[in-house]
Amino acid sequence: MKNIIIILSLILSIVSFSNAAKCTSSSCSSINTKCINYYCNPQVGCYGIDKCQPLDACHLVSCNSNNGNCTQTPANCDDGNPCTDDFCHNGYGCYVIPNDCDPGVICQKNCNDNNPCTDDYCDFSNTCQHSLKDCSDHNSCTIDSCGENGCTHTNISCDDNDPCTADFCSIIYGCYHQPIECSVKVPCSSDSACNRNNLCETYTCDLTSNTCKYSSKFCNGQPCINNQCMTGDIYN
Repeated sequence: MKNIIIILSLILSIVSFSNAAKCTSSSCSSINTKCINYYCNPQVGCYGIDKCQPLDACHLVSCNSNNGNCTQTPANCDDGNPCTDDFCHNGYGCYVIPNDCDPGVICQKNCNDNNPCTDDYCDFSNTCQHSLKDCSDHNSCTIDSCGENGCTHTNISCDDNDPCTADFCSIIYGCYHQPIECSVKVPCSSDSACNRNNLCETYTCDLTSNTCKYSSKFCNGQPCINNQCMTGDIYN
């Protein structure tokens, strides 16, 4: 059986080669019709190309088999939908654009609720939706709100009314307070009397002057904010 398949393959190859060998420009053109011109490809033999080609993507072409005349007919791009405007592009063909009676267009034109604090949009069913606007500026040093003029961002006050701290604000972490030397002295008789519940400072009672001494907590060069050591840079 295998030998029979090999023999048949050889026969087909010989026939194919024979047909290709017989292919010439003149032999192929001799079978031209009014509407098809034939050409020779030594690998595959004669092949035909329609004489009539469309002018562009916006035309349909036909050929008269009796005289070979070509007729160019403009493409009909009417999709039968009154809510679309129909056009044709020479390179791409027909396309449509929704017009004023299209449900999606109607929704878009009537979806604005004139509320600066909502985002207005049409969903997949062409129903108008109003979602609250996200006014967050991702800045921990501002209070974000929305009013008649839209989103506003008001700087917060980090003043802790403590003359012995310097007050700062980090965009990432918010307010933080660093102990500083000051003229206000806190009286004490023991270390516990100096505790101000600020885990970002260390304290001790100077028994010589009976006043508290404060210093910043050591955080390996990083800031201490909201009672804990932070990592990364702080941008004021």
